[in-house]
Amino acid sequence: MERLFSVTFRLGDSIRTKHYKTEKSALRNINKWLLKHREEVDINASFFSGSQGHLSFNAPAEDLQTDQTVDFYKTKAWRALRLQALEYYERRCVCCGATPKSGAVLHVDHIKPRCRYPELALDIDNLQILCEACNLGKMANVEIDWR
Repeated sequence: MERLFSVTFRLGDSIRTKHYKTEKSALRNINKWLLKHREEVDINASFFSGSQGHLSFNAPAEDLQTDQTVDFYKTKAWRALRLQALEYYERRCVCCGATPKSGAVLHVDHIKPRCRYPELALDIDNLQILCEACNLGKMANVEIDWR
């Protein structure tokens, strides 16, 4: 199943939602939309990022950077640590016990979010395995350790 990023654009009382195939394209189009409507007073664009949690923008960023987020999850260091965490926790959600055999999609979750604790991004003691449902319910603003 293809994952889409749903972006909600709000201009005054008008609200619309658009879908993008990648987080990078969502962020790029948010910035274009904000630049187009920069003279407006009451604007907002928001979406849920799998890596950064809920993101909300009220003004355009001059050089919106998405490469740092995308590149982190492609590094050899992260992939090796991710595999180590999956093996350590036996490929099982530490919250509900779901496994890939039961149809669960597993995520390696940063207990303390990378956006607030970048120094813990590659610390295995800051990782836990959550199924997609548990991880999306937790989001980046909650620091629950279910281990």
